Amino acid sequence: MRLWKGPDSRSLSLQYWRRLRTIANWLALVTVAIAATSIAASARVQSSILLDVQTGKVLEARNADARCYPASLTKLMTLYITFRQLSTGKLTMGQELPVSEHAAAQAPTKLYLHPGERISVRSAILAITTRSANDAAVVLAEAIGGSEWKFAQMMNQTARTLGLTRTTFRNASGLPNPWQKTTARNMSRLALAVMEDFPQYYHFFSARSFDFRGNTIYGHDHLLACYPGVDGMKTGYTMASGFNIVTSAVRNNQRLLGVVMGGRTASSRDRTMMALLNHGFAQIRAGKVRTAQVETGPVGPVARYKEISQDDTEEAEAARPDSSWFVQIGGRFRTVVRGRRALESARHTVPEALKDANPLVVRLGRTSYMARFSDLDESTALDACRQLRRRKFTCTAYRIRPSGPVYASTAERREGGD
Repeated sequence: MRLWKGPDSRSLSLQYWRRLRTIANWLALVTVAIAATSIAASARVQSSILLDVQTGKVLEARNADARCYPASLTKLMTLYITFRQLSTGKLTMGQELPVSEHAAAQAPTKLYLHPGERISVRSAILAITTRSANDAAVVLAEAIGGSEWKFAQMMNQTARTLGLTRTTFRNASGLPNPWQKTTARNMSRLALAVMEDFPQYYHFFSARSFDFRGNTIYGHDHLLACYPGVDGMKTGYTMASGFNIVTSAVRNNQRLLGVVMGGRTASSRDRTMMALLNHGFAQIRAGKVRTAQVETGPVGPVARYKEISQDDTEEAEAARPDSSWFVQIGGRFRTVVRGRRALESARHTVPEALKDANPLVVRLGRTSYMARFSDLDESTALDACRQLRRRKFTCTAYRIRPSGPVYASTAERREGGD
């Protein structure tokens, strides 16, 4: 009969070292995870900006030009392009869009759509403005661009048009991507563009919930319920970005727009935004913010540049003995807002050259405008145009004499479309 023998010392030693190695590997993974979390947290940039929408004046700014991760604030651009498609008739609210495997596979937060099913454009928009649904964002992106990658290219082209010079998009949802970055200032510009270009769709941002297939989908933006006057816009969060928010609020016909990025918690982010808004409205009440002449639309007050006619500006400049120089941006624009945005983008691109220039939106007809900077000397005007053309702007430098405009060169006569 063979007696049972326990494991010898060699086998015990091997088992011991194998277990020890397994424990060491797990500890290494945990250490890496903790380190990655701490790096992400320390890399966060806490930034903010507050604007008076009527005048465009920055009331407060903190690290407003620091590049950081937008998280779901990215969806403001997704919605901007969607609204543009709706306004041109390329999409309709009731249009049913297919859900691809790629869209359905997006990480939460989402509606948990299934490949092959369909969702209406209206429901996709509400899913984004309330639940910040990543799958709904990709459904819209694929319907408009053909693929999310091609849609991201459209996002970047639109960003350049809007003057978002420090913003790069890589997806439609805002899910983590190391190359997808923006700034608080750029997000404020994008939010203003949404409000000004598509006021008929702004009401979507005030939705706190919506019904989808028998279920009520609730939103993430708590300021809609707890801060008087808030009527939109968007929240966002990833581990790398921290807690972000864009908020617009109106009191006594005065509208403020704030952006907070990199909050440590949702509640601290919201408190920061409320403090910004409180301070901004207090400045307005105290008369420290100069109000501008505004027109009120579905979104509320919208800022406007000074408008003058073509004849008025040329007659005034021709009468000057120094023949002041102009810098004209682009060609003809269909709206005041587009002309103003061209001026803002140009000034942001070459701030030193245009810091003392006077921005003008010149009315040519009922629906035709030109965007110009005036009160420049010859060298400054020519230098500004050279810098702007290097940054892909269409620019013309000229001066007015009694006999008419005198252009710097034939090459500068070219005009760009809007």
